[in-house]
Amino acid sequence: MMQHRGLNGVAIAVHSGMSFEERERAARLELLESAARIIHADSPWFALRVMTGREGFVQGNLSDLGITSLVPRRKGPVMRRRGRLIEGVLQPVIYGYVLVQSDPCAEVLVAFKGLDEVIGILGGAEKPMRVTAQEISRFKAMAEAGAYDWEAPSALVVRAGDRLKVTGGPFDGFEAEAATSSCKGKGDVVVSVNVFGRETPVTMPLAMLEKL
Repeated sequence: MMQHRGLNGVAIAVHSGMSFEERERAARLELLESAARIIHADSPWFALRVMTGREGFVQGNLSDLGITSLVPRRKGPVMRRRGRLIEGVLQPVIYGYVLVQSDPCAEVLVAFKGLDEVIGILGGAEKPMRVTAQEISRFKAMAEAGAYDWEAPSALVVRAGDRLKVTGGPFDGFEAEAATSSCKGKGDVVVSVNVFGRETPVTMPLAMLEKL
């Protein structure tokens, strides 16, 4: 029997009385455990879509399975309370995504949906959107350097409907359309990114965007 934080699974033959959904989930977790043993330093990276606010939870479960993952973080907005400034807490640079290194087999990529709070692979398991190892390294380094912190100054002024280009992270190089406006010179903006013909709303730092 295998046990992980926030998830439990057993070999299908052990619990024949399980529901179809439970058996399917257990089989996916078994597959992920097996796949973790053949993932190596050169394996490709993908972006898992997860429930917003559950990025750390998913990353912990991936770690329990022996799967390498990454959630770059930045400092959130500075809070002002009773005349005191409170430093921003760490939060994901891009909410709702966990970067994961995986075997590119569609069967393995589908298996990630067996994890709690995981919606699926960005782009779909059949034609997933890959993220280069170089961009993974750059994204991590930029986040650690504070480039994406909420308070990081930006000269970019965005109006809803503006055409933009993403300059970092899993959407690096993609074109986007601003869904919200921002003239604060810092913080985030909501954009719509076209991923393989599907519009995907994403909240990301101004520092990760530039005007087309």
